[in-house]
Amino acid sequence: MNIADDSPYAGTSEDAAPLRLAVVSGNPIIRSGLAHVLADAPGVTVRYDVDSVTALPLHDDPPALVVLDLYGHRSARLGASFWALLPRGSRAIALCRPEDPPNLPVAIQGGTHAFLTRESDTKELLLAVETTRQGGLHVCAVLLGHLVKQTAPEPTGRLPQLASREIETLQWVAKGLTHGQISRRMGLTESTVSTYVKRIRTKLNAGNKAELTRRAIELGYVTAG
Repeated sequence: MNIADDSPYAGTSEDAAPLRLAVVSGNPIIRSGLAHVLADAPGVTVRYDVDSVTALPLHDDPPALVVLDLYGHRSARLGASFWALLPRGSRAIALCRPEDPPNLPVAIQGGTHAFLTRESDTKELLLAVETTRQGGLHVCAVLLGHLVKQTAPEPTGRLPQLASREIETLQWVAKGLTHGQISRRMGLTESTVSTYVKRIRTKLNAGNKAELTRRAIELGYVTAG
């Protein structure tokens, strides 16, 4: 992987300067334990040991890699603004509770390359460091299901449920009739027809007559042509 000279990841070969690393945790025991383990990792040096991501230097010698303990946060509510607090160019390894994972796609976009829990062992932590160093993505098995669920395409779901009178109204709309013409054909007031059309637009997520017609064709209520 080619890395610019001014990148915090520049020079991670054996004869280059160690990878600058920061440990962030509001729990001093967890923070101390992580720093102790990572201090012995090959090719890295723990430069910062702080209790908050806001305590990290942003411009003066920022860390290349941040091991971030999220157990003190409501991780599911962390948005892009939180990940923007990381020093520019830094990558992150996040430790999160299995029952409260962050929005993983947002976290990944914010520079997080690995997701672990506090129960992850030392071997997996060091593997995550190396994977992150190389620009890859590491997700522990406990969190993998959450990542798949959050990044999977939205299911098609059930077809919108229209009442019989709404279907009839939609068919007339698709044929180009006005509300007044539809009201006379259906024996309804024009106000009632307008109410039906509003309901149909909401159910089909259609903003105008053209979109209503397209959705009527897609759902098989009318034929094209």
